[in-house]
Amino acid sequence: MKIFKRTVSLFLAFCLCAGMLLLQPQSTVSAATTTTPNTKVLRMYPKTQNTSAIHVNLPKGKVCYVKNIKTGSKNLIAKNTYYYTSTSSDEYAAPYASIGLYAKKKGKYVVSYDICDKAGKKLSSGKTTVYVSDDQPIKSVKFDKKYLSSAITFKKSGKLSISMNKGYKLKKITVTTYNKSGKEVVKTVKNNSTIKLGEYAQIYDNSYSDGSRYFSTSLAARTQIKITYTDKYTKQKCESSYTINRLAK
Repeated sequence: MKIFKRTVSLFLAFCLCAGMLLLQPQSTVSAATTTTPNTKVLRMYPKTQNTSAIHVNLPKGKVCYVKNIKTGSKNLIAKNTYYYTSTSSDEYAAPYASIGLYAKKKGKYVVSYDICDKAGKKLSSGKTTVYVSDDQPIKSVKFDKKYLSSAITFKKSGKLSISMNKGYKLKKITVTTYNKSGKEVVKTVKNNSTIKLGEYAQIYDNSYSDGSRYFSTSLAARTQIKITYTDKYTKQKCESSYTINRLAK
């Protein structure tokens, strides 16, 4: 009898606690997707093409298209190269369009466009500034006082020196090597500092349930130099990568 009373008491206490929890305000966690911003400004080189240069978000819940694309100059060709449109209003839906560009000559251009519904009615409009220039952001990259090349080096370490052209600001330098297990090791270094080159190669090694195995590596221990800088035209952060190779252990 005592055991029965104790069990009932514990059960009632559990119900009371559960009821109090249910009465507490419940926070809802949203799993909304991140939308890529519309492209407002970009940089291109002359006589180059980019099939997805301009990103344009389309409205949800209705079929829409990008229309009336204009550049104001025959030296910049623009064309709608991709679109995904949907009547779904789901939070995971991310309809968008891409505008491809071909730049003939140097200059500053403005690409304008309209977003229209299925009937052709204009819903909104947008503009993107395009800078076309052939000047190079990075003037030189030297390791151990020599310009980088694709040849194997037998140096273990050396001074890394990066020179930027006028108007381009160096922001960060990262050096990526691989450890004995073939995994990445990333370090941030200062300009004109001495870096140690990687000794080991990258390794891909996967085993599967059927007993098969995939293994891949390289003769070269690759040291990747990633240079982050600010573009003088767009004021955006950009990256360029260079590689130094030595024979791997």
